[in-house]
Amino acid sequence: MANIKSIAEYTILRLNLNGQTICPLKLQKILYYIQAWHLVYFDDDIYDGLEPEAWVNGPVYRDVYNVYRDTGIYDMLGLSVLNIDVNNLENEVRSKKDQLGLNDNQNDYLDSIYSHYGSMSHDRLVYLTHSEKPWNTARVGVSPIEYSKEKISIEVMKEYYKSLSDK
Repeated sequence: MANIKSIAEYTILRLNLNGQTICPLKLQKILYYIQAWHLVYFDDDIYDGLEPEAWVNGPVYRDVYNVYRDTGIYDMLGLSVLNIDVNNLENEVRSKKDQLGLNDNQNDYLDSIYSHYGSMSHDRLVYLTHSEKPWNTARVGVSPIEYSKEKISIEVMKEYYKSLSDK
């Protein structure tokens, strides 16, 4: 399985290469959708059972949060956060992609996630996660503005997104 921190770095590189902006809040949501849809299309968890927490602004992976915690949730994650020279971006993207060790189908899958969700604003992604069953199930009994460490169930994610793909 892929390391979530490596996928986070690759996501930042890919979106920057595509000319798309990404902040820590948006990164968390894209990582969530990578996991959710991977469960459906590959019947496998790309993060090996790592469950996101149901925070106020949607799903959050604490390990990734801790890496970018000193960056404001709306501040852009540019290449400087990864110590990448813009003139070397394509080589860095290729190198990071190779390090992930994903097969061609998984790489194509990531491309489709970046294409679909990468163009969305962080606000739109927060709205999406808030309107879906997995986050809401984990937040039952928690006020909308209350801090929570509740985990979003992998099983609920798989069941919910599979039901969407069956439509």
